[in-house]
This record gives sequence, structure tokens and C-alpha cells, in this order.
Amino acid sequence: MQKSSENKTTIGDVARIAKVSKSTVSHVLNNTKNVSDKTREKILKVIEETGYTPNLVAKALKKSETKTIGLVISDIQNQYFIDVIKAISDECIRNGYMVFLADSNDDPVRELEIAKSFCERCVDGVILSPTANSEKYVGQYFRERDIPIVYIDRMLDLNGDWVGSENHRSMRNLTEHLISLGHKRIAFAAGLRHISTTEERIEGYKEALEKNGIVLDEALIIEGESRSGPAERGTKEIIERMMGIDDCPTAIIAANNLMVLGVMKALSELNIRVPEDMAVVAFDDCEWAGLFRPRLTAVAQPCKDIGRKAAELLLERIHDRSGSPQRIYFQPELVVRESCGSKRNIL
Repeated sequence: MQKSSENKTTIGDVARIAKVSKSTVSHVLNNTKNVSDKTREKILKVIEETGYTPNLVAKALKKSETKTIGLVISDIQNQYFIDVIKAISDECIRNGYMVFLADSNDDPVRELEIAKSFCERCVDGVILSPTANSEKYVGQYFRERDIPIVYIDRMLDLNGDWVGSENHRSMRNLTEHLISLGHKRIAFAAGLRHISTTEERIEGYKEALEKNGIVLDEALIIEGESRSGPAERGTKEIIERMMGIDDCPTAIIAANNLMVLGVMKALSELNIRVPEDMAVVAFDDCEWAGLFRPRLTAVAQPCKDIGRKAAELLLERIHDRSGSPQRIYFQPELVVRESCGSKRNIL
């Protein structure tokens, strides 16, 4: 039987040709009831010959389920999110869901428009990596709607579940590793301020200094950006000024992968050698971290675990809305390489 380029075959046509009821065809398509192998094969053969395609929209309206989720990422170019996105997609596809992916560009207004668009398309749930001001925009929107949502990375005081890394203790451990090597003047290249991940990491850094009797010097904290270009330009200027003072830093912590790029590029352009002149460590162990020479000491976040768990949690919420919102923390791992081994004369 010739397949039409504009196939109009219906489930009724399949049933008539296969000489079975429409409910039997439906059971084969949805795997909802045992059908004999002989009948199943006959129906599948007719489907193949006719080119029949189920009407997913009609099916979704009938079941109030579209088998789709919306995924909003704050910066799709950020290396951190690549493994997270892949894990979310894999887990959703494995469970029969398709993923609509969008980039908010760290813009809360754009993020809200994406959320509205997803809801207009009747997604079953949303996974969101929030912007710095999500509470005022998309947060209010979701408060007024009964849709499952899971937040990843940055934590907000909003309805919904959250999955991400433990930042405070992990940054404290990274800072203490530098202190154990003899460093007391440790610069901190932070990410964008006033978001949970940045503030938690700063607190971990400060706690490590206080615990080891090192006086905090606010001048050694470099405020970051959410984009690599501004991060690189601003970081170079600040590091250059730092290196001009008498009590200049002997180590730098880059608090996320964008700041890593900014710090490493700045040091290279200023002819400051790593680790001979400056020890460097990072929070984020991206694929390219081991390609730096020397290789970069870093806190490795379990991105795949975070993505997989976010998808699992959302799918659970889609089918069961009961229970209080969950906060699920994953513990990162400190990976020690050569970049922290400064041989400078430190006291």
C-alpha cells in the first residue's frame, strides 16, 4: 500500500484494514493491554503500510498530558549546563517525554516570556535555571499556576523543588586547601553577585579564612559577571591593580567556569605564570579544565547527577503533586592538580 505524502489515515482506517476494533489498535499503540502477538504484528504491519501517525494533540487533550516538558537555561553557552541539559534530556526521553529547550540569556523578562510560551503549549512541567531576578517575574507567574516546576543551580525562595550542588562547604574546603599550602593572601574571583550560588561560595571562602585566623581583605574579592566577555575585561583590570600593591595575592580562586576563563586569560596577558607566580584553583571542573597547562585544580560538580535527578523529580511531580517541596543537594568533589602548587616565597 502506497504511503501518502499528506497522510490522512485514521485509527479507524487502521482498525478496518486490520479487521480489529479501534480499542485494540489503541492498546497496541499505548501498550495498555495484552494483545496476541499475531494481532499485534498485523496491526503494526498496517500502520507501517499506511504511514499512520497518532494524533498526539488530540491524545494530549483527552489525557490532559502532552508528554512534554519545558527546560529554561539562564545561559546555554555556559559549559556547566551542557552535561545538565544532556542528562535531563536523556532521562525525559527514556520516560517518553520530549524536551523544549530555551535560553533566557539571564534576562528575567525574557525568562518570563519563555515560561508563558511553554505554558501556552501545555507542557506538563518546567525545569528552570533562574536568573538573578526570577522572583519578581517568573516566580510570580508560577505562583498563580498549578504546574510542576523544578529549579536547578541557583536557589530561590519560590514554590517548587530544587536540585543543585552544595556550595558553602565545598568552597570552604577549596580555600582551606590553598591555606594548607601556605597561602594567606587569597584573591576570590566571584560570579554575579546577589544570586545564591555566588553568595554561598563567598561565605565558604570567608569562613575558611576566619577559621584559620586570616583577616578578610574585601579588596581581594573580584565581583564577576554572568558573561565571559565582561568577566575577562574586568578581571584583568583588577588583577593588574592587585599585583601592583606591596602585599599582593599569591593565589586566586575562580568561583565559576566563566571566571576561570577570565582569570587565566588575564594572568597570561599580564605574563603572570601559573603556578610559579600565582596559584589558581576553580569551582567548576569543566571538560577543558584538564587541558590547561598546568592542569587546573578544581571543585567538580556532579552535573549529570543534578540533571538526571531534576528530571526524575519533575516527572514524579507531574504524576503526584502531593508532598512538600524538596531541596536536593549534591556534594562536589575536590580534584587536585598542578595549578595550586605555587612555588612563590609565601609567608
